[in-house]
Amino acid sequence: MGKRQLLFVTYRDEDLDVGLTYTIDLAKAMYEDIVLLLVQKKDTITKKFENLMAGVAFAEAGEHETAQEMAAGSSRTNSIDYSGKITELVLKCSKAGVHLDVRESDQGVVAGIQIYLRQNAGIDKVVLSPSVTESEILTTRDLNRLLRTASRPIVTMTRQSVQALKEARPRSAAKNYNLEKEYV
Repeated sequence: MGKRQLLFVTYRDEDLDVGLTYTIDLAKAMYEDIVLLLVQKKDTITKKFENLMAGVAFAEAGEHETAQEMAAGSSRTNSIDYSGKITELVLKCSKAGVHLDVRESDQGVVAGIQIYLRQNAGIDKVVLSPSVTESEILTTRDLNRLLRTASRPIVTMTRQSVQALKEARPRSAAKNYNLEKEYV
């Protein structure tokens, strides 16, 4: 049997590392690895459809280059930054001693998590990034449905908790330094 894992869920077009520090700390405490599941936003899917339909209209008008650009959208320019960011995240996790596996889903948050959990039994906990938790796309109804069907604990984060964690680290390091100084 393989090592147990935490499922960290975020949108693929958001700031990917928001909340990852907390997830790394949680994974280290639980002696687990992390699976980063990148899901689609509902509005992103709608925009892709609109761009595709606009591309069809340009193709019908004989503007084939414009049609190809519209159909492709901005995916070409973002893919370079996107792969570099994922590489940074993998390196950050490996430096912390945690293995990071990156998975992508063309589904929304709830459907993407449900499908992934059905296919992978080694997930102990689902951690939702602040970008997922605080977005207006994930409704209370969706979250309740996820809680009923996931059969695993769900951890939600807000940007305030992430900020508090970042602020607590320098203070605790300063306390440790002062304590060592007093006892020496």
